[in-house]
Amino acid sequence: GGACSGNTMSFLNAEEPTVCDLIADFGIKVLWHPSLGLELGKNLQNLLWDCISGKISLDILVFEGSVVNAPNGTGEWNRFADR
Repeated sequence: GGACSGNTMSFLNAEEPTVCDLIADFGIKVLWHPSLGLELGKNLQNLLWDCISGKISLDILVFEGSVVNAPNGTGEWNRFADR
């Protein structure tokens, strides 16, 4: 979303528990993150469509930052995959 990634940096800097502790102890699988994810372009689009279609099960979706509406609600400042 429209953000400076401050929430991400705070999360990654957590000490009790650390991000690694959360992932290892609770079996959390991070599918993708803009600062950490490896998928780009079409590969990322495919991953997201697999979540939408139910091919990949998703328990929690975290959207960081503000939702940018842009002029007249067009969303033209927040585009992905030609949308």
